[in-house]
Formats: sequence, C-alpha cells, structure tokens
Amino acid sequence: MKEFIKFLHDSKEELRKVTWPDRDEVTKFTGVVVVTVVFVSVFLWLIDSALMTIIKYVMN
Repeated sequence: MKEFIKFLHDSKEELRKVTWPDRDEVTKFTGVVVVTVVFVSVFLWLIDSALMTIIKYVMN
C-alpha cells in the first residue's frame, strides 16, 4: 500500500511539472488534426475509388 501511495504522490509531482497548452494552442492543434484527417480521408477515398475502377475494368 505504501508503494501505491508513493506512486500517487510522485504522479502528482510530475503533473505539476507539465506545461499545459493554452486555449489558442489547443485550438490551432485541433484545427491541424481535423484538416489532416480530412486530407488523408479524401486521399484514401480517391485511391480506393481508383483501385475499384481498375478492378472492375480487369474483371470485365
């Protein structure tokens, strides 16, 4: 039990050392993530569509 309490105490101390991002940084990073996800999704959709078209052409 002492080890667990020490772990909790040490974890609390480490969390105090963390530099948390401010609201502007979080907003910017969220925007970057959303744009990246949309870009990758569209890219994968295009690749999938192209491959499906090729497969249909080869099958006929």
